[in-house]
Amino acid sequence: MAANHYYELIETTFEQVENALEALPDDIDIRSAEGVINVTFENGVVFVLSRQPPTEQLWLATPGGGFHYEWREGDWTDTKSGEIFQAVLERELAEHTGLALDCDLGGDSLP
Repeated sequence: MAANHYYELIETTFEQVENALEALPDDIDIRSAEGVINVTFENGVVFVLSRQPPTEQLWLATPGGGFHYEWREGDWTDTKSGEIFQAVLERELAEHTGLALDCDLGGDSLP
């Protein structure tokens, strides 16, 4: 993938995730700096999303584990399980915070 395309994808994804999290009915602290988004939920749970330009990956860390995604066939796909990023994010959110995302991340809405 061209480096410019990776940066477009990751920035668009980060923007979509931030917008989706801000729309949740929880008081969520979202801090973004230098390619990393730290999200702290009301219950103290922390999720961390980070871009990994050398490997052109998106990383997600939650209490449930660390997940690495690469862009495959129009979606961020887990390098081990093959699961799509949004599915894992939704599952981890529900499991650790009881919250549900109401949006469509990735796929058709990305450059």
